[in-house]
Amino acid sequence: MGMFWHFVNLTTDAEKQRRRDLLDLYASVAQASVAIPLLTIQLYFFSSWVIKKWRKGADEEDPPGSPYMKHERAREKSRTWKLRGAFRRLVWWAGERVNVFGYDLGKRGEVLVAAGWMVWLLFLSVSQTGDDYLHLTKRFGIVGASQLPLHYLLALKSPLSPLQYLTGLSHSDLNIFHQLLGRLVTVLFYAHSVLYLNFFIQSNLLAKRIRNRDVLLGLTAITCFTLIGTTALGFLRRWNYRVFYTTHVVLATALLPVLFYHVHHIRIYIYEVATIYLVQSLLRYITTATYPASLVLVPGTNLLQIKVPLDSRSLRTRWSQAHYHPGQHVYAALPAPYPRLLRNLRTNPFTIANLPHRDRELRLVARILNGNTRRLAALAASNKTTVPVVLEGPYGPADHLATLMTCDRILLVAGGVGATFTSPLYRALRAAAEARGDGAARRRVRVVWAVRSAAKTDWALPPDAGARERRAFEEDVETYVTRGRVGDGIAEPSGARATPPPPTHAADDIELESQEHEGLLNSRPDQPHTAKPLSTVRYTRPDLHSIVSETFAGGSGETVAVFVCGPVGLSSALRREVGRWTGRGREVIWWAEEFGW
Repeated sequence: MGMFWHFVNLTTDAEKQRRRDLLDLYASVAQASVAIPLLTIQLYFFSSWVIKKWRKGADEEDPPGSPYMKHERAREKSRTWKLRGAFRRLVWWAGERVNVFGYDLGKRGEVLVAAGWMVWLLFLSVSQTGDDYLHLTKRFGIVGASQLPLHYLLALKSPLSPLQYLTGLSHSDLNIFHQLLGRLVTVLFYAHSVLYLNFFIQSNLLAKRIRNRDVLLGLTAITCFTLIGTTALGFLRRWNYRVFYTTHVVLATALLPVLFYHVHHIRIYIYEVATIYLVQSLLRYITTATYPASLVLVPGTNLLQIKVPLDSRSLRTRWSQAHYHPGQHVYAALPAPYPRLLRNLRTNPFTIANLPHRDRELRLVARILNGNTRRLAALAASNKTTVPVVLEGPYGPADHLATLMTCDRILLVAGGVGATFTSPLYRALRAAAEARGDGAARRRVRVVWAVRSAAKTDWALPPDAGARERRAFEEDVETYVTRGRVGDGIAEPSGARATPPPPTHAADDIELESQEHEGLLNSRPDQPHTAKPLSTVRYTRPDLHSIVSETFAGGSGETVAVFVCGPVGLSSALRREVGRWTGRGREVIWWAEEFGW
């Protein structure tokens, strides 16, 4: 029973009603208190806007004529610079990852937010329970249930998500908090279950109560949460992502009726979750359509191109085309032989690898692994090179280009197929510079691309790209081949058809395109390849230390954007190098594109 709580027998209806009122009150407070961090974020946005306006006005003021006023203005700017530098170092520190015994918990800031929220939920679970053991037990359960609507809302992919609007965060950012909150909810439900089982054992009620519907449903629910949490562990996701994803979606759906019939006190929260679920299904339906796609195997590689022509006669296509932005991604799946429910479980994320509005087509590039991409590759290797493909999206931030255009210097780094993220951004930046007649803008953008073979570079531009654009790509993009050289005078035979690689025995059944081998930074050029690269290449690994130092050499007042997409090793190494400059107070906009779940 414990030192502080005891089995209290409530004999009157008034005592039981008071306990019920307190349970409902604290559950409502737990759910409503999410408004506090959301309001804090809005205040931060407002204060940032005010400070930006103030700085702009101060910069436009006439310089003071008095030497004393000039000195005071300089001191004020120095203090402001130090404060801004300290804030930037704090933000960078919060972005470092926390690793405990080889298990990645997330970024420091995310872990601190989750820890603070857990302390708050524990306080709400204990406050005013007195010495009533059953009150404490029930409080853990209802406080955990009150977090379920927020938990499901954080998983909402659509850019119409209210949390994306209120926080300015993308779905991938909010998904991290979805994971963390899921762990907190599981802890609360475990406490609820363990305390109840202890009560049944201590009261000699286990044999009787274990056959009751509410207990059986409760045990079913905690089993579902256990399976969801277990399959979500990093090593299991890497072993078989499809098992994790299917388990996650199926059990998260099955939990709703289980919890609904478990106890009636939490049904209000199940209604809210069901509403969010229906809205998400509706939004996914609106942004999903079937298109005829051309399948092309990139010769000499294990890469597959999926090309979807954009037909202006289609209303839905016009809507999608107008909303495709560099850096976004879509989900793709084969429409047959799966019904819609099963198809949603077999869909994969693909970054948009081109500029659809300019190229008049949507192009996706993926490595051929197991599952959908292997089936598509088999179709491409046969005579059936045009197939219907279901596309859902686009998803992801739409303001990458706008953000980059506000920066003084830009560094784009890609590893392998990670160029599907950086290549469209580079092309969009170059097109914007040409439209403005800003020839110097190209010199402020540096693009680094590390690949395992030169053959894996010739998909970066559309086949009908002009000679001017191809020449600019050769001049601007620094391509590093970490394994293999182009054969002297040997090229891919004209009209040759590439064949998909033989099936692997890996258990993975999903294709996350950023899942490149770590050899991009430490392999050696010792294997020949025959395909001609798109641009001039260097047969070595990129020297990130020198690249980053040269990028930051422009001046201490410059804002530098560093965007990276590739293996974890590449992103981590680049972040360490950039961290040397944030430690000096430099203003950095950092973005690491990755697909985690």
